Amino acid sequence: MFEKSHKANTGLRVLTHDGAYSNGNRDRANLTVSWESEGTRTAVAIGINPSKANDTRSDKTLTTLARFLDTYGFSQFTMLNIFQTYSTNQDGINRLSRTDFSRYRDVLESADAIFIVWGVSAAYRQEKEEILQMLREYQDKLFCIEGTNKRSPLHPSRMSYECTIAPYIRPES
Repeated sequence: MFEKSHKANTGLRVLTHDGAYSNGNRDRANLTVSWESEGTRTAVAIGINPSKANDTRSDKTLTTLARFLDTYGFSQFTMLNIFQTYSTNQDGINRLSRTDFSRYRDVLESADAIFIVWGVSAAYRQEKEEILQMLREYQDKLFCIEGTNKRSPLHPSRMSYECTIAPYIRPES
């Protein structure tokens, strides 16, 4: 399991790059988030949909997640989402913009950890279940952020730096 190596650096500068965009930049398939760190671990994070971040700017979700992962010795993660539609709320998601996770097998294979960061909402249950089925072969490196109250998987916008990394346990249907 992962141990914290230091407190969260809330001034950590996060770089976003190598994103894949489509539909006139209204959709984002993936985005790499990196920072200067003594850590060497890499991760994949899987959420619902992108909010604002692109190759030139991060957003609150990705910056918070990067600062949290930095405390555990990570130096980079690739952000993937169930849907590729940019939207600051889930009402704006185009359900036809599903991500083809099979395109990211190499990224999933090489990552030290895969984090489920889609939050505790029951929304998109079927889509989440399909992704979890595809991720079964990676169960030994499937994690989430767990709150101090043991709720998980937390979305980065709902977490604090006191949260911990926990193995991801599939909810009972």
